[in-house]
Amino acid sequence: MTILRHLLLLACLAIAAFAAVPAGAQAPYVDDRYPHLLAPRDQRPRILSIPQGSRQAPRAARPAESIRPPAATTARGPATEGSAPTTFVLVLGDNLGEWLAYGLGPAFEDVPELGIIDRSRLASGLTRPDVLDWTKAVPETFAGIAKIDFVVMLLGSNDRQAIRLERETVDPEDERWRGLYAERVDQVMQAMKARGVPVYWVGVPPLRGQRLSTHMQLLNTIYKERAERNGVTFVDVWNGFVDEHGNYTQFGPDFAGQIRRLRTADGVHFTIAGARKLALFLEQELRRDLVGRITPALPPGTDPGAPAPPAGGPEATAPGTVAPGTPVPAAPPRPAIGPVFVLHGNPALPQGTTAPSAAPAGGQLAGGSGARPAGSAAASVLVRGEAPVPMTGRIDDFRWPRPAEAAVAPAAGPTARSP
Repeated sequence: MTILRHLLLLACLAIAAFAAVPAGAQAPYVDDRYPHLLAPRDQRPRILSIPQGSRQAPRAARPAESIRPPAATTARGPATEGSAPTTFVLVLGDNLGEWLAYGLGPAFEDVPELGIIDRSRLASGLTRPDVLDWTKAVPETFAGIAKIDFVVMLLGSNDRQAIRLERETVDPEDERWRGLYAERVDQVMQAMKARGVPVYWVGVPPLRGQRLSTHMQLLNTIYKERAERNGVTFVDVWNGFVDEHGNYTQFGPDFAGQIRRLRTADGVHFTIAGARKLALFLEQELRRDLVGRITPALPPGTDPGAPAPPAGGPEATAPGTVAPGTPVPAAPPRPAIGPVFVLHGNPALPQGTTAPSAAPAGGQLAGGSGARPAGSAAASVLVRGEAPVPMTGRIDDFRWPRPAEAAVAPAAGPTARSP
């Protein structure tokens, strides 16, 4: 018991000694691994607050994207610089049609003879003829343009609306809405065909939102059906603006295959890269139909009635070659095809003979079958597959005994053995 009392007394003294030491005299916390995880409260880092006046001003909000193409680079029209266009594409439609006309400009930069005329109308469609009646607007637009070679239509982004009749209103969910809308599509297509030029109806792309995209698919179905019945070319652009699951996507490969932002934040309009990709689908159709339709453009100031330059080029009229006033003889007509060379032999040469000169006679190509005798070593090995005659000392000479050794070998017979 005495030992236990002494132990308890020592423990109490130790506790009192530690309690008497002030907190500031404790050893500082020096754990380098987690310096603030288990540190005492007075050794933890303080949170400093920045005064309100010294804080940086928030960034300005991003400006809203324009729903219209850049005005500085509009589509090419009849009054372009350089060579005047001779073939014109008229683009009609709504907001998306304006972006299509904008994308056709860079798509046909390599064809200066082609001009793009944009006659799209913003916020237009076929459900609200009180805003714009395309059945009447199409012939009015034709009357104001002298030359039109192709007509293009792209609309539908504003047509998820009710169709108003005289005494009632038909909603898009009504089954009659499709029939009424198809009738208006027929009327516009017939008005476009009245000009007597090829007509293209471009389908609408998907819009952001499941309901809007579903309705756009319905419109494309109507456009395709009516285009087949009215003799109009339907251009489907849907798959160019969806992801791998067939849903609307804001990003995707552009016309060159690079992943770019194709649609604006509103989920309806296009970026510059998207407009160029939209025009790609129509560009493929137009380039196929432009064959034989484009009239070559002449530089400004060129007289179409002026005589053509001599066929021989500048060399034909060089000074000193022809006396002044002497008519230059016309160059002979250029043959439709060039000289024909026989690749499998030379009928003009007998079998096994060669041409007498470096340039084979009769159109024979160098190295033809008549350029080497039929009995040559090459013909024997490469044509008939015969083994070449071995030469003495060559690696393919397998004769034994060697011809040289056989010549010096002693006569055959047993050698007499001396007793």
